[in-house]
Amino acid sequence: MNLRALLRSLPAALITASLLSALPAQSAAVPDGVWVREGYQLSVAVDALKSPRFLAFGPNGTLYVSVPKEGAIYACTDANGDGIYEKQFDFVEGRDPRTILQGMQWHDGWLWFAQLNSISKARDTDGDGKADEIVEVLGEEQLPTGGRGGHSWRALLIHGGKIYTHVGDQTNATDEPIDASERKKIWTFNLDGSGKKLFASGLRNSEKLVIRPGTDEVWGVDHDIDELAQKWETPTVAKFGKPITSHNPPAELNHYQEGHFYGHPWLVGKNQPNPNFLDHPKLVEYASMATIPEWLMPSHSSANSLLFYTGDKIPGAHGDAFVAQKGGWNAAEKVGYCLSRVYFEDGHPWGEQKIVSFLKGDEVLGRPVDCAQAPDGSIVFSDDSGHKVYRVKYVGK
Repeated sequence: MNLRALLRSLPAALITASLLSALPAQSAAVPDGVWVREGYQLSVAVDALKSPRFLAFGPNGTLYVSVPKEGAIYACTDANGDGIYEKQFDFVEGRDPRTILQGMQWHDGWLWFAQLNSISKARDTDGDGKADEIVEVLGEEQLPTGGRGGHSWRALLIHGGKIYTHVGDQTNATDEPIDASERKKIWTFNLDGSGKKLFASGLRNSEKLVIRPGTDEVWGVDHDIDELAQKWETPTVAKFGKPITSHNPPAELNHYQEGHFYGHPWLVGKNQPNPNFLDHPKLVEYASMATIPEWLMPSHSSANSLLFYTGDKIPGAHGDAFVAQKGGWNAAEKVGYCLSRVYFEDGHPWGEQKIVSFLKGDEVLGRPVDCAQAPDGSIVFSDDSGHKVYRVKYVGK
C-alpha cells in the first residue's frame, strides 16, 4: 500500500484531500491480470479515492469525481498533462452520504450535481479550488422520489436549456400503475427549476443520460432486472441453479424519446414479457406501447453509464459509444466488469467489443462505473471497488 492509499484508509476526520494533494504524484499500478485490447494502454489516473463513482470534466481539464460515501466531490488536476491527476481538492463536501452524490455536468460556469431528492449547482468564485457558492435548483418538492431505497442514483443531463433527470425503480421490478410514482421516468425542467414535464417512462435504472453528438437525441443504458424466472427456479435452485435467469434479460442501450415508454417492469429486451407478470391484464397493451432497445448487451453485465466519443485519437471511433459495465451478481458465471466500445453507423449501433476487462477467470479485479472523455482524447473511467480512476488511450498496434 502506498502512502497516499494508507492515508486514505484513515478516518475522514484525520485526513483531508488538501493533505493528500501535497503528496508527490505516484503512478499506481494496474492490477495484474487486467486484460487490455491490443492497441490500447491502461494506466491509473487517480488513486485511492474511496469508491469514486461519477465523473465530469470542467474548464482547463479539471476532472470532477463524486465520492458518495464521503458526501464529497473532488476536483482533480493534472498540471503536466501526463495523465496522472496529482492534486485532489474538496470541491464540494458535507453532503449527506445517504442522499448519494451522482450525476454531474459542467454548464455555463457551474458544476451541476444531482442527489436523490435535489439538483444543485456549485462554483468557485475566489479561485481557491473549493466551491464557495452552492445553489439548490430543484429540491424535494419538485423531485418527490421518496426515501433512499432500491435504485436511488439520480441521472442528470443539461441540454438545450433543459434539465433531464431520472431515478430508478424503488425495488427490483415494482408492479404499479405507470403514473403511481415519480421513479422509472425521465423528467425535464427549465434551468431555473420551473416547467416540470414528463419526458419518458418505463425505465428501470438509467444512471446516466447523454446526447449523441450532432443531435438532440437522449441516450442511456438501462440495467436488466434480477431473478427473471424466480417463481420457476426458486423451488429447484439447489438442484438446477438459475439456468434461465443467468442468461436473461439483456442489458439495454436505449434512445430515449419524448413521450415514449420503455417497458419496465412488464417487458424486457425486445418486448419479451417478464415471466413474473405473465398474467398482467395490460401486458399486451404495454407491449404495443413499448419502444425496444437500440442495442442489447449481456445479461447481468450491469451496463452502468456511457459516453459518445467526439475525439480523433481513437481511429474510427468518432460517434461510437463507450460503455462502463459494472458487472452483476445474478448470473452463474460472471459477466461485464469491463469497458466496451459500441460501434455506430448512421446513428444506430451495430457491434460491440471489449476494450478493458477486469475479469481474471472468476476473480473480479475492478468494477467500471462511469466513463468520460478527457480533453486529450483519452478516456477515463471510475472503479468504485478498486478505489481508482483509470485512463485508457489508443497507442496503435
